[in-house]
Amino acid sequence: MRLRYLLCTKFLVSALSIVVSVCEGAPVEVPSKAKLTVFEATLEAELRTTPELSTNEFKAFLAKRGVVVFDAQADREFAAAHVPGSISIEETGFLRLVQAYPDRSTEIVVYANGPFADSARRRADELVNLGYTKVRRYQLGLAVWRALGNTAETTLQGFRRMFSENSAVMIDARSRAEFAAGTIPAAESIQPGEAGQATRDPRLQYYDRNTRIVVFGNSSDAARRVAEEIARQAYPNSSYFGGTYLELKQAKFFSERKPSASTLRGLKH
Repeated sequence: MRLRYLLCTKFLVSALSIVVSVCEGAPVEVPSKAKLTVFEATLEAELRTTPELSTNEFKAFLAKRGVVVFDAQADREFAAAHVPGSISIEETGFLRLVQAYPDRSTEIVVYANGPFADSARRRADELVNLGYTKVRRYQLGLAVWRALGNTAETTLQGFRRMFSENSAVMIDARSRAEFAAGTIPAAESIQPGEAGQATRDPRLQYYDRNTRIVVFGNSSDAARRVAEEIARQAYPNSSYFGGTYLELKQAKFFSERKPSASTLRGLKH
């Protein structure tokens, strides 16, 4: 009873202090709102006609069914890396996409390659002008998405180009036996659960953190798992091939090679 009395008295004194301060014209300290985490932040860009999503909100959106994500990057950029499950506006064609989604109440999110890419806002505005009523933007874009530990997907076209340009480190997520039997030339073997160790041994430790890394496997899910683990090791330019190793072989843009004996010996330690 005494404790309740003391708490009530303290509250009343505080309330009266605020009232007196207001009456006397003194500044009042108002408790600040809790700070947003980087995962809850948005760009809050000017000239906004469509609402923005934070990274957490965007991830929740991707988990829903019946929703659509449009990628407003150039088709070459989309081929190299895009948010998994997104559809390229440039590659598919804007009018064809509109025809494919005639329901103007379809939930749509548009993003581009980074926070200041105007293409996301412009494409979102075009959709609104066509009558779509549930259009939002992930204005932070692919760059922030990846910087926050999320991975991206690479198409066959993008994989082929990076291989021919020697512009990425290729990671084989298949079993050791499959890797030993033959793989993409110069590919490294990293299986699920090994990304942390790989950053401390020759597989990854000598590569710059901004190095482009592409993972492939027997399935896109298996490759994605390893790519996500690598992304969480502060390699933001990691992605995974959205198909299978068999599809890569059938495309015939490389000659399969067996890894060297020294490479295989290093994987046993």
